[in-house]
Amino acid sequence: MDFTLPGEDDPRRIEIRAWLAAHPKASYAQLAGRGLTAPNWPAPWGLSAGPEEVLIIDEELHRAGITHPHLVNPIGVNQCGQSLLTWGTEAQRQRFLPPALACEEIWCMLFSEPSGGSDLGALRTAARREGDHYVISGQKIWNSLAHKATVGVLIARTDAGKPKHRGLSVFLIDMKSPGITVRPITDMTGAEPEYNEVFLDDVRVPADRLLGSEGDGWRIVMEQLQTERQGMTMPGAVWGSGPTARELVDGLIASGRIRDPAIRDQAARLYVEGELLRLLTYRHMSNKINGKPAGFEGNLGKMMAAPHGQRLSDLAKRSAGPAGMIDGADDLPLAEKDYGLFDSWDYAYWFAPAATLGVGTQEILKNAVAERILGLPRDTDPTAALPFNEAGRQRPKVA
Repeated sequence: MDFTLPGEDDPRRIEIRAWLAAHPKASYAQLAGRGLTAPNWPAPWGLSAGPEEVLIIDEELHRAGITHPHLVNPIGVNQCGQSLLTWGTEAQRQRFLPPALACEEIWCMLFSEPSGGSDLGALRTAARREGDHYVISGQKIWNSLAHKATVGVLIARTDAGKPKHRGLSVFLIDMKSPGITVRPITDMTGAEPEYNEVFLDDVRVPADRLLGSEGDGWRIVMEQLQTERQGMTMPGAVWGSGPTARELVDGLIASGRIRDPAIRDQAARLYVEGELLRLLTYRHMSNKINGKPAGFEGNLGKMMAAPHGQRLSDLAKRSAGPAGMIDGADDLPLAEKDYGLFDSWDYAYWFAPAATLGVGTQEILKNAVAERILGLPRDTDPTAALPFNEAGRQRPKVA
């Protein structure tokens, strides 16, 4: 099978290149209006583009020096925005999708909680209906971009009398609402924090901001997480958002470090892994565009991509010897490609430990692959069938 993209004379490439030439400083609003922000989405939001056309558009945006919108507003463009196409009302789509695709309103996900660990079903944030509003109280943590976000996609418990995976609902909330406090979490990169903790103290949310119906929360969030994990199945550092094995090898060659046989052997292995992930990316994109929902393959892909990215940045820094311990010293050269925050191996290296924790730990992903793909016996959860408000009152017996 030929994975080479169409050449310079392809009509689709010529058309996109001509449009970008006519709009040399195209805004994200203009890109969204042309359908280039999420080209695989149906009209009027996208172009209903096939996998090949999507990749062509990605290449031409990079060629034009435009940071891709999914790097600027990843949760609105990739992870959660498309949920409105399935679950949202027309009013919600008209209100939220245009500014999300134009990167005018940054989105964040409000899922994880301090008391729940990796068990999202154990969340305690509660939403009670009061007239035409819901009143929401609780705490969320490890929320990417919450300090910049305008819109939060929040899952809360609307019925504590049902088992923990039921009685959950998803809301689209205004992050500037009274009662919301955002506190950035300082990390060891030394750069602007990525993660935050969010406190909600009797936050009033209009009832028409409920996504889907009450009780649809678990299903909606699982679809969003699988979509996010698919998006992280890419050949690069930090969930595919940073430099790739191809660039690592090019840098090792340019610096002469490839002459070390130990480095050369590790680089070759990483290059092969990167090519496998690149082909998985094509497969996931094809499935998405052909209407196949994000399934449990996303777990497998993210489970492979996260440690791959860690090994990339680790080799990039170790290849420099003692100088690799110093920020910015003797960094490997990179191609002229905009990776945003991840434009250096330094940042990718110090951020890397989060890659196997965020969006599902390796243990959670391995369990999902074992149970849902390999058909191995599932772990017993004695609280799964109990009403949530009773699960903490007694110690259920394991069958």
